[in-house]
Amino acid sequence: MMKKKFLLSIIFLIILLSFYCKQNMSPSSKAKEQNIDSILGNSILAKENYFNLIVGKEGDIILKKQNKEYFDKYSELKDEKNFYISQNSLSIIFEKEKLTHKDNIKINLFTVVGNKKIDSVQFYRNISGNGFGMYNCMSYFNPKTNKIWQIQYFPLNPLRGNSVGIISYTESSITSDGHIRIDSLHYLDESLDAEMEKYSLYY
Repeated sequence: MMKKKFLLSIIFLIILLSFYCKQNMSPSSKAKEQNIDSILGNSILAKENYFNLIVGKEGDIILKKQNKEYFDKYSELKDEKNFYISQNSLSIIFEKEKLTHKDNIKINLFTVVGNKKIDSVQFYRNISGNGFGMYNCMSYFNPKTNKIWQIQYFPLNPLRGNSVGIISYTESSITSDGHIRIDSLHYLDESLDAEMEKYSLYY
């Protein structure tokens, strides 16, 4: 009888311990997953019809809504907080750059192999201002394919009646050795690209 009680007590303790570990480990795992997911961007940027959507009648509304989602998520991150995705010897790092104005947000993506920084790209940027002084860059990174889709635009283009001025829409890949290469330049407005240089908006 004593032996049976002892066995039951052991089984009960094992069940209790398993439940405790599950309660303490699951939330942290989910939180980590959510943190990474929240910084990867919106997968709609990778859709085949995305560019057609943003140059359509409601393109300005779509971009404004998307940028607000990015801005709200990235505003919550602490400055210089890193998020890592490790793939064998390759590490992909997201870092929020510390800027003076609260409405100006910049997220950079770095690639590191071993302890050596290999390449980088501006992943998100929001600059408030007037005319060409207002600029947005939004990206989406797919960790399964290591592809980056990016849209750059001026919310107000003074040269075209203050309508949205799309600068470029690109698709890039991160190679196994950490280099970021452009696979497809789906769209480029060279006149607006020149304005980027004037306003020192290049990363």
